[in-house]
Amino acid sequence: MKRIVRIVAIGIVLGICLLMIQKGFRIEEDAFMRGYWIVAPLIIAGAVLANVCYNLSYQRKMRKIVGLLDSGNTQEYIEEVEKLLHTAKGQGLRNILKLNLAAGYIEAKRYDTAINMLEELPDQCFLGSALKMCRRLNLCICYFYTAQYEKAMGLYDESQKFLQPYRNGETYGGNIAVLDILAAMKNKQYGQAQTLLEAAQKTWGNPRLQDEFHKLGEMLVEVS
Repeated sequence: MKRIVRIVAIGIVLGICLLMIQKGFRIEEDAFMRGYWIVAPLIIAGAVLANVCYNLSYQRKMRKIVGLLDSGNTQEYIEEVEKLLHTAKGQGLRNILKLNLAAGYIEAKRYDTAINMLEELPDQCFLGSALKMCRRLNLCICYFYTAQYEKAMGLYDESQKFLQPYRNGETYGGNIAVLDILAAMKNKQYGQAQTLLEAAQKTWGNPRLQDEFHKLGEMLVEVS
């Protein structure tokens, strides 16, 4: 949002500067306006393009870092995301990086640290529904794993409209399955939890998810 305001401000300052030039050099208004409507949009478009390219460069860096998490190098992943946070400009970009950093803390089982970060990132911080869903998903899982069950179930119930569109998706479906199993176990719906677990194990082959499903299976045996 701040970057958008900055771009608008550039346009306003540009207009004032050009007006001073027009008055100072006594340029005819018609000729001046023709030049203004050519130059001003080009400068603003250039500023917008620079902003887009800046954000895309960080997205490319983040995609490379994600591989560290997939390969089990969790601490290195956390360190690399923290490095990006130190240099990133713009609150929107920084919020997305914090969301990714929280995912690293969850993988490292540092749930309290992840909760602190995610609670400071309300839905209003994100424009896309996927980002809002991801924040709620991760926070809800953290609540479950820190035995904050009232918060976990409250957030789980109110987040269904965010979760549903992504339940069968390749990117988030497996993690949502983990959440659904945890919720079913909390509700003492052990048969439902077992059914969801078996379906998830067959559907999501990612090694990290399979480890998570195995742990959930052990938890289910203990409580049922």
